Amino acid sequence: MPTQESSSDYAWPPSVVGFDMPSSTTHPDVPPVMIALLDTQPDHFWIEAFACEVETFRKRHELEQVRLDVRSLVVAGPIAKLRGLTTTVRDFVHRVSRISLQRRVMERLRSGSSSTPEEENQAATRDVDLVAHIPVIGKILEAVSRETGMRFATVARVSDTRWTACAVYDTINFGLRAGQDLVLETTICNEIREHGHIVTIDHASAHPHYSRHPTPALYGFESYISIPIYRADGRFFGTLCAVDPLPRRLDPATIRSLEKYAKAIGAEIDARSEER
Repeated sequence: MPTQESSSDYAWPPSVVGFDMPSSTTHPDVPPVMIALLDTQPDHFWIEAFACEVETFRKRHELEQVRLDVRSLVVAGPIAKLRGLTTTVRDFVHRVSRISLQRRVMERLRSGSSSTPEEENQAATRDVDLVAHIPVIGKILEAVSRETGMRFATVARVSDTRWTACAVYDTINFGLRAGQDLVLETTICNEIREHGHIVTIDHASAHPHYSRHPTPALYGFESYISIPIYRADGRFFGTLCAVDPLPRRLDPATIRSLEKYAKAIGAEIDARSEER
């Protein structure tokens, strides 16, 4: 998956990189303004999501104005309130970014474009149903969560155009259900599809590479593991993944255990595919 710095094909949703805080000498006739600086200019998906969410946000926090200005968010209100609102504004931008990603997914699925042809939609639906009917899949995901300490686990189908959750174990309300998609370009699983290696992250914000990678910040996780799932003929099916908002250290024995689960899932997929 291309990173935010290197990709010219994918417009990553913005995040807050800093604030320009109001001065205590603001003119009494002019409302104080805090400017939240964004790392990239929002695309139309983000702007649409912002337009739907901003008025509720403004009223909830009793602000005079919240508006988008190219690559910044302009927030006007009482100076004391603004100075305590930085975390809330970051969370709001993050929420809008997540909504914008779902809008992008829905447009892809509706459009029937070359990136998501009808054949791919049918294949994704078939594979979600296939994995859902693996009798031990729920127990495997629960075991993955227990052994890693990560409270969200999933089996994902990953093609060259689409990332789809096939089965989910979620005790932190991550907000993703079986059958739902993420934007492929925002997933580390897309990288795994290309290089075929296991990826583990104990503490993303302290990691020399992943602290600068946009995916952990976008989805709000600190720890992560993803194991590729292969069919018997060597075809890549997807990944067995787990994430958590808190850091988790994984030992080699745990990683080996998850590799066995991934192989078992691949074998079950093959067996059930032959039955159909």
